[in-house]
Amino acid sequence: MRDRVSDLSGDSQTAPIDERAVLDVLAHAVVVTDPTGTILLWNRSAEDLYGWSEEEVLGRSVVELLTPPGDEEANRRDLHEVASGTPMSGDRLVTRRGGELVRVRTFTRPLLDDAGRILAVVGGSEDVGALRDAEQNARDLSEHFRSAVVTGGLGTWRWHMRSGQTIWDERLEALFGLSPGEFDGTFDTYVSLIHPDDRERVLATVSDAVDEKTTYRTEHRVVWPDGSVHSIVGVGGVTLDASGEVTGTVGCSMDVTDRVELEQERQRLADLAILAASRESLLRERLEFLSVINDALNASGSVREVMTNVTRLAVPRLGDWCVMYVLPNDGRPTPEVEVSHVDPGMVRHARGLQQRFPYQPDAPRGVPAVVRTGVTEFYPEISDQLLAELDVADDAADIIDELDIRSTITVAMKKRGRVVGALQFVAGGASRRYTSEDVTLAETIAGRVASSIENLRLHDEQREIAWTLQRSLLPDALADVPRLDTSVRYWANGQSTEVGGDFYDLFALDTAGRFGLVLGDVCGTGPAAAALIGLARHTIRDSAWHGDEPRAILDSLNRAIRRSRTDTFLTC
Repeated sequence: MRDRVSDLSGDSQTAPIDERAVLDVLAHAVVVTDPTGTILLWNRSAEDLYGWSEEEVLGRSVVELLTPPGDEEANRRDLHEVASGTPMSGDRLVTRRGGELVRVRTFTRPLLDDAGRILAVVGGSEDVGALRDAEQNARDLSEHFRSAVVTGGLGTWRWHMRSGQTIWDERLEALFGLSPGEFDGTFDTYVSLIHPDDRERVLATVSDAVDEKTTYRTEHRVVWPDGSVHSIVGVGGVTLDASGEVTGTVGCSMDVTDRVELEQERQRLADLAILAASRESLLRERLEFLSVINDALNASGSVREVMTNVTRLAVPRLGDWCVMYVLPNDGRPTPEVEVSHVDPGMVRHARGLQQRFPYQPDAPRGVPAVVRTGVTEFYPEISDQLLAELDVADDAADIIDELDIRSTITVAMKKRGRVVGALQFVAGGASRRYTSEDVTLAETIAGRVASSIENLRLHDEQREIAWTLQRSLLPDALADVPRLDTSVRYWANGQSTEVGGDFYDLFALDTAGRFGLVLGDVCGTGPAAAALIGLARHTIRDSAWHGDEPRAILDSLNRAIRRSRTDTFLTC
């Protein structure tokens, strides 16, 4: 074989081609044998593949040299088949120098002369062990994936970006509520089946994955043609060409409707538990707060103390402001007012506003209306629209804006249907907004405050009556005794609303220079004791003024008490 080649200087010349050199540069191992299998030629790639040099193998049997133990007979039949004129190809195991087995892909052909007689057998081989392992791994992975898809109920897709075609398997069609073959392969149809509320998010996720050439995961709802809604999880990745450009996406999806519904139910139950715990905590706080209010009411000795204690305890627990209005007990229409605020400076400001805008008993809304009607006013959110609907005057609206009032509760303080005043709670700015539960708590507090105020007033009235009666049972003045300085301090034992049982008297007798001095103690207090004191004082004075001696005076007193049929007694 000859060809025209060029030397380094560029001049052309004709040079022979060395056929053996050509064989040695081939990547495949080339082995030439005679029809009986005796090796005639062994190129350099054969030396690299099998480990023997050509000098070591020439004249040896290729079957004996390369065949693994147990395969000799089969290989001899194959050699005979080729020597008979039949080409053969395929994978087989051969033995390398040192006994190592290697899988090769062989192409064996007979070499014929012009008359068709077999001159030699030519075989070309290449190592395909790694290739076959990779192919097996690919098959294993494919089968593993197929099994996972079938077992897991997964549907698969492939989207070709250039053509826009989307290929779904039947399982994926079923996940979207379609019959086999019903999906038309368009991206728009796929998008139309996604729940409208989820489309933008899903498309953004896919777009980001394409831009970043990475995998992605989506969870969204799909709307079946029958209108039912199902939940789908999809995992995909982008495909790239040889230059690294995105060609589309591939992935799989599965139905997670049951899991999502279970999670939603768990979340619903968790929310209910949290709500129940929150309500329990709120109830406990309110009960504790009511206990604190009760303690404050019990510790209050006057209506003014009630007003001060309650309003100060109410902030900030029930808002930023607490204002109490208490109607005077004498029937005057203008109430006494006590204000508390989280910011003491605001209290001074509020008192200034009260002077600028005095209480109007006939006002159509607000505290005056609640006091007149006894009906609660509740505004959970005070907005400009609400002020407009209520036709609030501009100056009042300015004050509401100035004080940053955003939510209010105004409740009447009632006892047995009688309104004694009102409580107003105010939340401002970004603080809380009142609820119906807050209204219930405010009304409960107002009822207890009203009872406390009424009880204090009743106590004051009873104490005044008792003190008036007590004074009527004691002498208006002490007799003036010559050469003696006389004085008395009287402190009745018992409740301040009851008449005491102790009594005294110092009076002049009809005889000049003589005086009567009396100290006594009635058993018990109250009206019965008062009646007995009155009987005792008058009986003693009357008997003494008749000139009776002390023993006779006491005898007269004893007879008077016995005849009064009282069930108590006195010492005198």
